[in-house]
Amino acid sequence: MSKVLLFMLIGLAFAACQRPEPLKPYDNVGYNIRFVPQRGWAVTESATPDCQLAVECSKDPDCRLRICISPPKPDILMTANTFVACENIKSYIQGQLKGQNPACGPDRIAGRQAFNAMYFRLIQGQDRVRVQFVDHEFVPMAGRLVQVMAYSLGDSEGQARQAFETHKEELLRMMASIWMR
Repeated sequence: MSKVLLFMLIGLAFAACQRPEPLKPYDNVGYNIRFVPQRGWAVTESATPDCQLAVECSKDPDCRLRICISPPKPDILMTANTFVACENIKSYIQGQLKGQNPACGPDRIAGRQAFNAMYFRLIQGQDRVRVQFVDHEFVPMAGRLVQVMAYSLGDSEGQARQAFETHKEELLRMMASIWMR
């Protein structure tokens, strides 16, 4: 066996040993939702007064992905009319979530009609007020509302946006991997 062939075989064997573990999907059969968390992101599951199921995925305390499944919300009237649906969503964000200057438009997530909103809001931290940047998807489904929120925190709008940009690729991959029925 030639030395070149031997080195190639050793290199291939070494490369095979270096393959990372495949990503393991989060799957909740009861709520028919699945997504693939990125490497290094921790997943927790809970129920809250607003969410029958709340799944949160975090890599650091300043950046998270959250999926909330709840009954339809009467204060967010979802219609086929994008303008009306977005006006209702913006009112909900400003009134209930205290979001500032929300922008809203049509979108698709998991192959379903959705509405995407982006906004900033102020969050009271332990020792100071922080700014949260939110990329928020509203997915109306029969008998429920699915909300997918990717958000980040900073001491200013610029810092919050930069924290989001730092993890944007991973957040968007997780959002794109969502499957629901």
